[in-house]
Amino acid sequence: MSMRIFRTYARVYAADLDAALAPLSAVTGEPITTRFTMPNGLELATIGQILVVAGDERTLEPYRATAATLIVDDLDECRARLDQTGARIVRGPQTVPTGRNLTAELPGGVQIEYVEWDEAQWQRAGGRPR
Repeated sequence: MSMRIFRTYARVYAADLDAALAPLSAVTGEPITTRFTMPNGLELATIGQILVVAGDERTLEPYRATAATLIVDDLDECRARLDQTGARIVRGPQTVPTGRNLTAELPGGVQIEYVEWDEAQWQRAGGRPR
């Protein structure tokens, strides 16, 4: 069985999460489905297929190069595939409030975060796809 990608989130960055959420929700017509704060102070929320990452400039700086977040079913298999492509692991694997993640820079310079959600996050998101 091969690794599956369940969701892809475009990442946007904001100085103020609350100020960004209402307009995004109004424009997309989608509710806020996930919201949490990382230990480093970054605040994250999802609306539809958008992941908003908010914080001050100093805290955001290491994350700004990441263009998208992919939700995968097997982070270990994802890591093995990334290693085969010659990707450089930027961060992780590590435990995060929604499960485990890693961030990799692919050959050519594209940087992507990969997340394997835990069961609690799948429940918050309405259940794991079949």
